[in-house]
Amino acid sequence: MDKHAFDELKTTGKLPSPSGIALRIMEISRKEDVSVPELAKVVQADPALTGRLVKFANSAMAGPRRPVVAAADAIRMLGIGTVRQLALGFSVLGQHRAGMCRSFDYPGFWSRSLASAIGANALCMRTRVASADEAFTCGLLLRVGTLALASLYPEGYGQLLANGGSTPESLLKYEREQLSTDHVELTAALLEEWMLPRIFVNAVYHHEEPQNGQFPEGSREAALCGILHLAAEIGVFCTASDPDRKRMLPDMVFSAARIGVDADALSLLMDKVVADWKEWGQVLEVATSDVAPFHTIAEAASNSDGKSDGPPVLTLVPGGQADRPAATPAPQNPDGMRVLVVDDDKAITLLVSRILTEQGHTVTVASDGKEALRAAMHEHPQLIVCDWVMPEMDGVAFCRALRETQEGRHMYFLLLTGVEKEDSLVEAFEAGVDDFVGKPVRAKVLLARLRAGQRVIRLQQEAARDSQSLRRFATELAVANRRLRQAALTDSLTGLPNRRYAMERLEQEWSAAARNQRTFSVMMVDIDRFKAVNDAFGHETGDQMLRQVALALRKAARSEDVICRLGGEEFLVLSPDTPLAAALRLADRLRQSVGAASPNPAASKIPLSVSIGVAERLPTMHKYDEMLKAADEVLYHAKRLGGNRVQSAGTSAGGQGLPPGTNAPAPSRF
Repeated sequence: MDKHAFDELKTTGKLPSPSGIALRIMEISRKEDVSVPELAKVVQADPALTGRLVKFANSAMAGPRRPVVAAADAIRMLGIGTVRQLALGFSVLGQHRAGMCRSFDYPGFWSRSLASAIGANALCMRTRVASADEAFTCGLLLRVGTLALASLYPEGYGQLLANGGSTPESLLKYEREQLSTDHVELTAALLEEWMLPRIFVNAVYHHEEPQNGQFPEGSREAALCGILHLAAEIGVFCTASDPDRKRMLPDMVFSAARIGVDADALSLLMDKVVADWKEWGQVLEVATSDVAPFHTIAEAASNSDGKSDGPPVLTLVPGGQADRPAATPAPQNPDGMRVLVVDDDKAITLLVSRILTEQGHTVTVASDGKEALRAAMHEHPQLIVCDWVMPEMDGVAFCRALRETQEGRHMYFLLLTGVEKEDSLVEAFEAGVDDFVGKPVRAKVLLARLRAGQRVIRLQQEAARDSQSLRRFATELAVANRRLRQAALTDSLTGLPNRRYAMERLEQEWSAAARNQRTFSVMMVDIDRFKAVNDAFGHETGDQMLRQVALALRKAARSEDVICRLGGEEFLVLSPDTPLAAALRLADRLRQSVGAASPNPAASKIPLSVSIGVAERLPTMHKYDEMLKAADEVLYHAKRLGGNRVQSAGTSAGGQGLPPGTNAPAPSRF
C-alpha cells in the first residue's frame, strides 16, 4: 500500500491499534540491552496479558517441565521477540471486540481469527517452516484489514458487506471499487507498521491467493504462504455450519497436501486445533462452538444417504460468565444506563442494585476489582459504582487499571468510601475517580451523584457523535484525495503508474538503497518499431499495443517490482534489492513475455518485441539520474544492435547483454 495513502488513513485515528501497555512492550523490546526483568515489569502492569502469556508459554512446553507461573519465566521461555508479537496480537483483540459497523460480525471475526492463529501455530510446529509463536500472531491478525475497514468506514463498509461481500473475490472487488483499497493491502500495511518480519508480511499479503505470490516452488516463502492459506481455511471451518464444513473438506485436504500434511495427519491436527481453540476461547473470552471429530465429518461427507448433517453447533458463553452474577433486568427507560456495581459486601451490592434498577438502569455486579475489570471489558458499562476497600484489588487500584485501557478511559467512575481524608481523596482522584459517595449509602445522595454523572456521559456522547461526524467527513475527504492522487499518478491508457509516480518512487528507492547499502536496479523498456506501427496502422492500434505490452510486463514481473509508463513507447521497471545478474534474468523474462504475447491482428506483420536497458546502482553514482542515464544509454545501444534484446550497464566498457532467444536461468529469489 502506498505509504502516503496509509499515512492519510492513520491520521483518522480509527485504524486498529494496540493498547498503551502493548505499545510500551513493543518499544522497550526493540532495545538491544533490554533485560527480562525490565520487560517483565512492563508486562505485569496488565494482569490479563500476563495470564495469557503464561498460558501460552505453558501450552508451548514440550516434555515434563515445571509449569511457568511468572511473567519473567514466560518471557525467558518464549523469547523477547515472541512476547512482543503476542502482546500485539492479544492487545488488538482486547481493544477491538466491538465497533460501529453493524453488518460486521465482531465476535465471529475474532472466533475465526483465533482458530486461524491456533491452526497456523500447529502447522508451523509440525512443518518447522517458521516460528510457531510468530505464526500464532500472524494467524490472529490474518484479516485485520477487514476490521480496519469496518472501523474506518462503519456505514459504507457495512453496506458493502451486505451487498457485495458474499465471496472473497467479490469482497475484494467491491473494496477496491468503493474505497480505493482492500483488506489485503491494509492488513499487510498494518503488520508492516507493527514491524512483523517481512517474510510473514509477504505471506499474509498473498495467503488468499498463494499462486499469485510467485514464490519459488519448495521455498520457505511458498510453504509459509501455504500454511497461512490453510490456517485461514481452518478458521472458516471451525466457525462454519456442519453442511459448510463438509463442503470445505476437499479444499482443506488439498491445501494440506501442498505443504506436506497428509489426510490422516490433518485429521489428528484438526482435532487438536479444535480442542485448543475452545480452551483458548475461554482464556481470551472469545466465543467458540462444538465441532465434531474431523474423521466423523469426513465420513458423513462421503455418505450420500441424506441423513443428519452432524451434531448441533453450540455457542459457548465467552470468558467464563457462568460464575459471574447476571445483569439485573431493568424497566424500560430510554435514559437508562449500563451500570457496573462492585462491592464485596453483598448487602451494599443488593441495596445499590435495587436503587439503580428502580430508576431504569441495567445493572451488572462484581465482588472485587479483578472480577470487575473482566466484567468492564466484557459488558462495557457507562458508569461504575465501586467500593474502595475490597480484597484482591481495591477500588482505586481497579480504577487505575481501568484507565490504562482504551474502553475504560470513558467510563464514569463513582467511588463508595467511608474515608474522607483529604490526602486519600486526592489519591483517588489522581487514579482517575470522577466522584465519590460517602458510606453509609443514602439513596437521595447516590441518585443525585448518578444524575451528575449521567449529564457528563450525555455530553461525552454528544461530543463523540460530533467527533464521529467530523471523522466521517475527514475520512470521505481522505478517500476523495486518495482517488485524486491515484488518478494523478496513473497512466490512463495502461493503468500503470505514470512518469510522475515513477520519478517519486525512484527517488525513494534510491534513498533507501543508499541508506541501507542495498542493491537496486532499474530497467528502461522500449517497444521496437512502435513508430512504424503508428504510421502504418494508426494510433488506435498503437494504443492497443501499449496496453498489450503493459499487461505482459505486469504478468511476468515479481510482486516487489514497480512497472511504470514514462510516456510514448517507454516503460521503467524498478527492482529493489536486486543485483545486476538477477535484474538481467528478470529483464529477459520480461522480454520473452512480451514476445510470447499474441500479436495485434491489425499489425500482425510487425513482430511485437521490446529492447531493455538494465543498470545497477554503483558506489560511484551520486544521484539516481546517473543510474537512469546509464540504463537509457544501453537501451539505445540495444536498439542499434537490432532490438529484441537485453543490454546492461556493467563495470566493463561494453557492458553485457542477452541476445534474442537467450534463456537466462532464474535466480532463487524469483
